[in-house]
Amino acid sequence: MIKRCAVIGLGRFGTEVVRWLESHNIPVLAIDSDKDVVQKVADEENVTGALCMDCTDESALLEADITSMEVVVVAIGDHHVENSIMVTALLKQLGVKRIVARASSELHANILKKVGATEAVNPEKEMGLRVARMIYAPNLREVIPFASGASIAEVDLPKSFVGKSMIDLRLRDRYGVNVIGIKRLPVNREENERFLMLSPDPHAPLEENDILVVVGTDTNVRKFTDIK
Repeated sequence: MIKRCAVIGLGRFGTEVVRWLESHNIPVLAIDSDKDVVQKVADEENVTGALCMDCTDESALLEADITSMEVVVVAIGDHHVENSIMVTALLKQLGVKRIVARASSELHANILKKVGATEAVNPEKEMGLRVARMIYAPNLREVIPFASGASIAEVDLPKSFVGKSMIDLRLRDRYGVNVIGIKRLPVNREENERFLMLSPDPHAPLEENDILVVVGTDTNVRKFTDIK
């Protein structure tokens, strides 16, 4: 697990990254050039550390001990594209091994990778794709592409599957997908958060409101979401 991480840029995207990492017990150094933003994040998100600094200044990065971080997320917003490129290049020059940078376009992503980003993400594009998939296939909750033409997806259990086991349904043979996990509501329904069962018992009956975590080709996953 990651032991130290820094997030540069505390807009909505950067703050969400900070919040999630800290909630999973990963220490985060939150950085922004706006002292009011830094103070707000420090007060509201209970971060491990927060700094107000100019990250385009190499000496400031060194003083912040940025090279000790296992991962640095460059979450600088769309209005400061040049800064995001400059900071990414500086981090690479200083020897940061993993740099995850926010991109606002394909061109921006390509430039970020060329100057040193190990990964470039476009949150607006990814959210747009998620909404489009939700409209196209309402039963499809989440999709994670992991290879050319294949993906892992979360799919609402079809009503016709309730009470049947995976052995009974022969999912791999009939639909070309493998179930690698099930998200299920707890027995105490007052708790709404599902728990994840990995490698579920193939002989156990499936329950209403289960969410199947399946892996398969994009085509097979899409067809699987059409089952009622």
